Parts: sequence; C-alpha cells; structure tokens
Amino acid sequence: LLVDRLALRRSDGRARLSEGIVTAFARGEGRCMVVSETGERALFQEGSACDGCGRRFDVPRPALFSFNSPLGACSECQGFGRIPVLDRERVIPDPSKSLEAGAIAPFATPKGQRAQRKLLSACRGHGIPTHRSVASLSEDQRAWIFQGDGNGWRGVQGFFDRLERKRYKVQNRVLIARYRRFDPCPGCGGARLRPEALCVHVAGRHLGEIGRFTLAELLAWLDSLPLTPHEAERAGRLLQELRSRVSTAVAVGLDYVTLDRQVRTLAGGEAQRIQLAAALGGTLTASLYVLDEPSIGLHARDAARLVTTLRNIRDRGNTVVVVEHAPEIVAAADHVIDLGPGAGRRGGRLVVEGSVEVIRAHAESPTGRSLRGEYGAERPRRRAERGRLRVVGARANNLRDLTVEIPLGQLVVATGVSGAGKSTLLRSVLVGNLRGEPDRGACTRIEGGEVLSDIVVMDAAPPARSPRSNPATVSKAFDGIRQRFASTREARARGLTAGGFSFNVAGGRCDACEGAGEVVVDMQFLDDVRMPCEACEGRRYRPEVLQVRLNGLSICDVLAQTVDEALALFADDRKITRRLEPLARVGLGYLTIGQPLSTLSGGEMQRLRIAQALTESSSGCLYLLDEPTIGLHPADIEVLLDCLDQILDAGGSVIVVEHNLDVIRRADYVIDLGPEGGPGGGRLVVAGPPEVIAAHPDSHTGAALRALAQGGAAAAQ
Repeated sequence: LLVDRLALRRSDGRARLSEGIVTAFARGEGRCMVVSETGERALFQEGSACDGCGRRFDVPRPALFSFNSPLGACSECQGFGRIPVLDRERVIPDPSKSLEAGAIAPFATPKGQRAQRKLLSACRGHGIPTHRSVASLSEDQRAWIFQGDGNGWRGVQGFFDRLERKRYKVQNRVLIARYRRFDPCPGCGGARLRPEALCVHVAGRHLGEIGRFTLAELLAWLDSLPLTPHEAERAGRLLQELRSRVSTAVAVGLDYVTLDRQVRTLAGGEAQRIQLAAALGGTLTASLYVLDEPSIGLHARDAARLVTTLRNIRDRGNTVVVVEHAPEIVAAADHVIDLGPGAGRRGGRLVVEGSVEVIRAHAESPTGRSLRGEYGAERPRRRAERGRLRVVGARANNLRDLTVEIPLGQLVVATGVSGAGKSTLLRSVLVGNLRGEPDRGACTRIEGGEVLSDIVVMDAAPPARSPRSNPATVSKAFDGIRQRFASTREARARGLTAGGFSFNVAGGRCDACEGAGEVVVDMQFLDDVRMPCEACEGRRYRPEVLQVRLNGLSICDVLAQTVDEALALFADDRKITRRLEPLARVGLGYLTIGQPLSTLSGGEMQRLRIAQALTESSSGCLYLLDEPTIGLHPADIEVLLDCLDQILDAGGSVIVVEHNLDVIRRADYVIDLGPEGGPGGGRLVVAGPPEVIAAHPDSHTGAALRALAQGGAAAAQ
C-alpha cells in the first residue's frame, strides 16, 4: 500500500514524513518501507522485532519473567523446569533377574499381572529369551521391552501411558510416582521461562542464567553492571533495594545458595535464614522487628553472623525484639527479659530483666545459670560401641562420594554448618536405604544394617493424624483413666462403661459436636470459623457423664490437668503413671493431658516422640533425631540428654543432627561435615570424640567448641 510520496526539501517535508510513517505503521501492522528516489529500500518495524526474520516480541512486562505466570512459564514444562520421565533403574532395580522372575518391578505387583503375561507372550513371539537376565539382553531388546512395537505390545512405557490417562485414581498416581524421575526440560533447559523471556538480556545474560548464580555471584554481578548515566538513574532505586536484600542474605551465610534452588532441598537452617533475609533485607527505619527463635538450624558460626545482622538493623534506628534460647545470642542483647521460672502454669512471671550482667548475676534465673556456663559443665561418660554402620559412596545432593562410619550403641551427633549435607546423609541416604524408600539417596552400599531391629525417625510431625489426639491418648494413659471412671459407683449406676468416657465414640460424648467441643461454621469462600459447642459448652461430653466424679473431678476436669498434676492424682495407679512418667521425664510435665497435639511446637512434638520411645523396647533400635533442641532452654536440654541416656542404656542407638554445642560436647562420637554449605560441603572434615573435633584446625564446629571451653573457663573465674 503506497501511503505517500514526498520530497524532504519542502518546508513541510518532516511533518509529512512523520504523518506518513504513522499511517504506514497503522496500516502495515507495525511495518513500514521507505524507498528512495534511487530505488534503495529500507524496512522499519514498530516495537521489538527482528529485521532479518521478522520475528516480533511483545513489550516486556514483569509477568513475562515469572515462571508462576502463564505469560512467562515455559509451555513445555509449565514453569517447573523439569519433566517427568520413566526411570528405568526403578522399573528394573535388579538387572540380574530374568523377565520370568519379575525383573520388571511394576509388573510384579497385583496391578501389573496382566501386563506381565502380555510381556512374556510378546517376548516369545519376538524371540526374546525370558529366562535370561535382563542385563544379558542386547540394547535393542531392552529398548523393545520399554518402547514396544505397536503390534500388540506397547511396552512398559505404554503401561504407564495408560495409567496417566486414568490419573483420577489414587492408586495410579501412587504407582506413577514410584517409577518416575524428573529430567531438565528440553524446551527451556531448566530455566522455566518461555523463549521470549530468555531473549531479553541484561549485561549479556538472560534471567535463566542469572537464576543459576549463587547469591555471592549475584551480588558481585550487581556491583559490576556497566550502566550508562541514564540507565543508572532509572535503575538506581531498584539496584539499591536488590543490593540491600542480597547483601543481607550473604551476611547471614547464604552466599553459596543459588537463586533457582528448590525450597524442598534446603536444610532447616537454610530455610530459616532465607526467611530472615526476606524479613531483614529491607531499609526500614523506626520499625519494630519481632523474631521468634531465629537461631533455629544455625551453626555457631552462622549465629555470630546473625548477631551482626541484628545489630546492623538496630543501628539503622529500629527496635529488635528476639525470642531466643541460644546463650550466644542472649549474651549479645542490650536488654533481657527473663520469664518463668518454669513452663506452662509454672511460668508466666517476670523473673528478672535488665542487662546481660544483671541476668548473669541473678541466682534463681535459669537463663543466668546458662550464661554462667553451669549447664553441661560436667564431663560426660563415654559408652562402648556395639558394632558400626558403614555408609559407602554417598552421592545424594551435595555429598561427594562420601564414606563414613557410624558407631552403634552410642550418642552420635552429625555437625557442620547449615547445608553441609547432614540431613541428606542420615535421613535420605542412611535411613532411606535401610528402609528401602523409593526416594532414597544414592550410595554404593550400607554395611552393618542387619543388626538393627527397627529404625525410628523422630521429627516434628504429629505422632497421630487425628485432630482429636492429645498427650493422654497418644501415651495410652487415657485408657486407664477411662477405666478408673467406669469403675466408680456413679458410673456403674448409670450403666457407663469405659467407652462412655471417650470423646471419640458415640455413647457418652456430646452428640451435637461429636466430642470435638466445637462446631465448624462453613463460611463459603472464607476460612471456616470454629465456635465452642453450645450444647456442651466446649466440654465434649453429655451432662450425665460429667456428673460422674473421681476424687471430686469430672472427666473434663481431669483432661484439663497438667501431666504433673495427673501423676499426683493417679499416684496409686501404676497403669496410668507408667504412661505419663515419660512425658514428665522429657520436660513436658506442664502440658495439659487433654491439649490438642496441633497446638504443640516442633520441639514439644519431638520430645513427645522421645517419651513414646521411653515406653517401648529400645534394644537394637536406631533413633534419628533432627535438631531436637529446637525451642529448648539449656535447662530443658539437660533433661533431653538424660532421656537419650535412658534410650542408650536400654540398648538403643541414637543419631542426632544438631548444632547445639552442649549436645555436641556430650556426644560419644561426632561426624563433622563441611567445611562449608552447598557446593562447598558434602565432605567429611573430621570424625571422632568431641575433643578430636575441637583439636581439628579446619573444623568450624571445632572452633566453636574451643571458644565454648574458653568462655566457660572465663565464666567460672
């Protein structure tokens, strides 16, 4: 379409040229061609477009660079960066088996029996021997087994394709997950973004490449950006915020973490520090920061970095309030408020407040005792080992072909900075392989596991799934309590059995709330509202059940008692007290026996699991605890260590992933990984008794133990 002819020599030439170009772009869908009087042609395109191939790009928007947005996510992997594929190593875990012997693992299940018969029939027709090991078959024969030929046999892949078409069935989804792995997306190369987003570069790099930077590399890249004065003016505020947040993350020890690392692969301490960096990385002033135990999961070296960060925030004119037990962080405070003196009903009072020196000098303050170094000062007794486990060639995550020995019958502590590979080694590799879990970490082999009778992982997960569970029910003490009530004269007169005093079965419980003590109001598009039951006023039982009294108390009154109070009430009933005593021994005597488990903290939940272990036979059992000191005061840690001693004395073995120095120096054997986190970790720095760790020059844990010994000596003087 010819829009205009004009000569630039005329006075109105420039105006007509502008008007003609605008019209040409409008009519030509963003394209305009200018032809000179000599016949030379020049093609111009509006917006972002390639003059060579004509490919056009939309104006970049923030959503284009987000893999959580359909505008930016790769269309092939939907922004996940990975695609699921059939894992042949899981499908054939033992290639030395023959097809007849069930080498194809999914075909050895009841769901796969039909496919197994089809496979054997198809192999006979195709001339593939079914009595020979799969490893002895040719590559083409193995490929045929997996891919099929389309003539009656669709292969193992066809079996899973059929399951994919019926993913609405739970059993199909479970079977698919068991035999798949995830590979980088071929469309985006794992960058998770669509090609249009990856075509936008800053200083020669697209966002996918920047996502592979560690935080330290990102900070260096931000500082070295070659910007013109105009670009620096436009990006100044943005770069200032970016540098502030990234600097904070580096300052708390996350310099080795890459931007594209998945959160599920982070250690507990790494996740905690990311939350800290997000909360503390701003440039606010005159603000109040409240942090609840920020030292959770942090090594002693990283705790020192945290103190430096908190002081920097304070120095910007902010107020920082920290709920904390770690002595090194308490000792760095300007003002300390010590509550107690006990927990639960025994607490809630101000013991002392003031400077660290005031707290340290207070005679009745447990925190003062901690600051004076009075906890864990005695030299622990060393136990003889009863055999060893040997992990050979651990390669999961950042572990670098690690071989390590783990004594049995002793308190073994795995240490190292956050991200060094402790949880990967013990939870993923050791426990995963001993239990035969599908997602176990890779290793060459594990030796010595045949002597173990059981493996128990004690974490913060609730020991029971029911929301009605409480310390009385999970400890089985409630069985004896209900029998005591059922044996009273009033209960027999009313025909009430032990089941009538249960809030989980019909009979004695309130019919309106079914023993929950509350009713749930469905608010449609809002969160449900929970309200006390009007029929029983939140007491969970029928009036006639509540009229039955034991020592003047109803069943509801008994559930409202603490563990310590219940022990005193039922002191004459060994059936009940032997169930409650472990709760008191692990320092949970302040909990009410009817308190829902959903209200317990992670540390309380781990101690509840330890209490359960104390009621069971520990002989030959391996217990794994992941940072059991979370939320514990140094006085509570002493109680925890005494409980672990009881498990060990009963013939069990205990492995603890821990940063707490009091636990480390009380250990029989320490495995120190590192020396750094992430790519800088995954190696064995040193292993042996705590004094060996303390003497090692390259161990961060050893340096912290030496500093603790010097600090304890100074406090004693």
